[in-house]
Amino acid sequence: MRSRPLHRTLAFTLVELLVVIAIIGILVALLLPAVQSAREAARRANCVANMKNVALATINYHDANGHFPVDEDYYNPATGGTGGGSVMREIRLDDLGYSRWMSPGEAYEKLPVTTSGVRGPDGAGWITRTLPYLEEQSLFDIFDDYLDGMWPIVRTGLNANEPTLRQALAQQPSVLNCPSDDAIGPRADQYPFSASSQCAGAPVRVATTSYKGNAGDGHFEFQTFEEPNGFWTYEGPPGFACYNGTDCVGVFWRTSYYKGGVKVSQITDGTSKTFMIGEASPVDTNSAAWSSDGDWAHTAVEINWDYLNSGFCTGPNGNGDRQCWPRIRGFRSFHPGGVNFAYCDGSVTFVTDDIDHLEYRAKSTRSQGEAGF
Repeated sequence: MRSRPLHRTLAFTLVELLVVIAIIGILVALLLPAVQSAREAARRANCVANMKNVALATINYHDANGHFPVDEDYYNPATGGTGGGSVMREIRLDDLGYSRWMSPGEAYEKLPVTTSGVRGPDGAGWITRTLPYLEEQSLFDIFDDYLDGMWPIVRTGLNANEPTLRQALAQQPSVLNCPSDDAIGPRADQYPFSASSQCAGAPVRVATTSYKGNAGDGHFEFQTFEEPNGFWTYEGPPGFACYNGTDCVGVFWRTSYYKGGVKVSQITDGTSKTFMIGEASPVDTNSAAWSSDGDWAHTAVEINWDYLNSGFCTGPNGNGDRQCWPRIRGFRSFHPGGVNFAYCDGSVTFVTDDIDHLEYRAKSTRSQGEAGF
């Protein structure tokens, strides 16, 4: 009688299975950083392309108008408030052209004629005026109807009566987006359109920008900040606040309409050596794309300064702390190791986090003649 052949069932042992799983885990751990790095490289390339387009559009605006686009303030010193009539802030220019708080009983400074040919200000920023050169003529045409001093109504509660304007404010041109920034897009937490903004009405969803104009390294409030806290000590006229004065050392600031816009001929440090635009993020709650207060940043604070963990600020805009907001107005990005900047000649470069702060500041001034930079 023949014996029946024995059949052996083929299968992995528990040890073999664990070894295979461990090998797969190791391979995934090795490949994942490479995949993430490749994705970030692609996002950064797209970010640079968008910044390049914005920079070239701004240069084209200059070629057509003889100066870079301007920012017009949304406060109205002529009436003591915005279009709604609320007293927002009291500012007066001194004999040197620097802004300061008014003393009781002083008269408001009369506003000059704006770029639109009427008394303003309209509150719109340089990005708004650059839209026709970014292939966004139809969006600009909507805004243009409000660039006559009526713009401040969007922050008074009267905005509910302007559905066309509200819809336009929320349109987000892709050219203003850096793909590495997950916070980009229409948001309702951006000053001066948020519910928590001073004198604001209901919150308004507004497009945000990953790219802000360079205002230079000027002192942006009346306090003095010293290293190593992220700020340098300003040594200049008392009460100097160039962001709302007649002149600043950069290219864009909130009241650049007083100057009539910066001209290339005034960038004596060289267009290839002076920042025009740098990266930022709406995580700072001050990145409303169309506002003259959301489209600029400065280099007085160090590049990519971590304000959330600095000990000075406990959240975006310092939870309303006036001591915080000048500190969050620096340039930052979500790229590892640095921030992209466009120079005034249209070239784009990556500036690393370890750049010397003096050199960083020097690159943001247009005519200070800093030697060695």
